[in-house]
Amino acid sequence: MDLNQLQAFDQIIQQGSFSKAARRLNISQPSISLRIQALEQEVGGALFIRGGSRLQLTVLGKNFSPHARQALQAMTTGLETAQHTLQGKKGQLMLGTAPTLTTGFFATTLIRLRREQPELDIAVHTGHNQQIVEMVHEGFVQLGIVTGPFFSPALQNILQLQEPLIAMAHANHPLTQQKQVSIAELAISSNPFFSIDWSLEARYWQAHSLTPAQKAVLEVPPQTAYDLLSSGIGVAFMTRSFARHGLQSGKLVELAVHPRPELQREFVVIQHQRVDDLSDAAKAFIRILREETRSIHKY
Repeated sequence: MDLNQLQAFDQIIQQGSFSKAARRLNISQPSISLRIQALEQEVGGALFIRGGSRLQLTVLGKNFSPHARQALQAMTTGLETAQHTLQGKKGQLMLGTAPTLTTGFFATTLIRLRREQPELDIAVHTGHNQQIVEMVHEGFVQLGIVTGPFFSPALQNILQLQEPLIAMAHANHPLTQQKQVSIAELAISSNPFFSIDWSLEARYWQAHSLTPAQKAVLEVPPQTAYDLLSSGIGVAFMTRSFARHGLQSGKLVELAVHPRPELQREFVVIQHQRVDDLSDAAKAFIRILREETRSIHKY
């Protein structure tokens, strides 16, 4: 299996025909047909249903397609990295992370890394935990950042961090006028309370401590909750790093909830066990991330 075969397969899917894909790749139709035949021999069966009015993938083709695309991306990235090395560039850092982990410490770490290594190519790919794990397994990314707690025998936890979840609201919200806010007041007067799936522990606490007293429950992603809080609506538990802009500007205010629930958001930096030594760029990223997160609990 080689790059030409994967490119032919990918282009046929995108273009919807062998002839259009051949023109796209600037090769003859017999050549692209030979590439697909060779690829089908390697995967063990037909990838396309031939003879119909519309080109379609077989079941084997559908199952093979996402892996072929990922392999094609990895091979293309490898070639680009090799070319950059020959051109005197410092290489490339490929990272995979959950969307909610792309702000705060992650963003400031990238800024500092970029200042240290201005010629370094950095690519960030997002997905849920399982997608990030697959990226690391396939070698598509050097480092993955997933929500914790996390364990996999094939993966190594390089850095584990926990950040407290704090109740926050707009500065004009009525609850911000109180020196302390009880759990009962938080449940009744948030108007509304935004439930966010930060972790299993946080989800359980919100469901059993707050939402039963709510007239309506709004379960939303972190960014949606942040935007609603910034517009003056509701209360939510967030990390200081995620809501740092709102807190720094004074638009958002932390609520002194008593008794304060010990809720945390955990994230873990992972790499594959087969990697003996990280690249210099990956080591620099880890070093800077450690420095950026010194203010929160580490273990």
